[in-house]
Amino acid sequence: MFLPVVSYKTMANRYLITIIIALGLLSIPATAPAKDLEYVEELFNVRSLITNQGKVLPDNIKDVTAGDLRTLERIFELNTSTLTTLEAYFRILKIALVTESESTTETVTILNEWLSFIKEQCQYDVEYLDATLKETTNSVVVEQIKLTKKYSEELIKVANKGLEENANMLEEGKKR
Repeated sequence: MFLPVVSYKTMANRYLITIIIALGLLSIPATAPAKDLEYVEELFNVRSLITNQGKVLPDNIKDVTAGDLRTLERIFELNTSTLTTLEAYFRILKIALVTESESTTETVTILNEWLSFIKEQCQYDVEYLDATLKETTNSVVVEQIKLTKKYSEELIKVANKGLEENANMLEEGKKR
């Protein structure tokens, strides 16, 4: 039995279409207190930046050589994984907002575990990207590495902010 040969461009387009559809289907209602969830808007902003980078990567991938090709493919994989994780977080947050009038300790704990996971994953990504940056001189690849690193570092900051805001939300809940 023969498996069909699928080009990387076709595979990348399928991933991109899947991501775009998922992004279009998910949204968080504006029912949460804005001061308690300021970090969520920042998560959305970084998600949009990563999505826009993903639109450019397939064209960059077809213009590089073997070693750099693998680096760009890995960046594409990192971005896809990051977007998937963010979407899972947004789904959990959406469920929490729809099903509860006030955040419970358990809900915030689950959200914090996801934020910690995002933060840790991005820290590993930054380490990988730092190592990879030393292995190429291709300006397109260097730019994509730096961009991915910038977004990962931004997600680390936003996750920290979310953890802090969630801790404050728990403290305010205890005072009520």
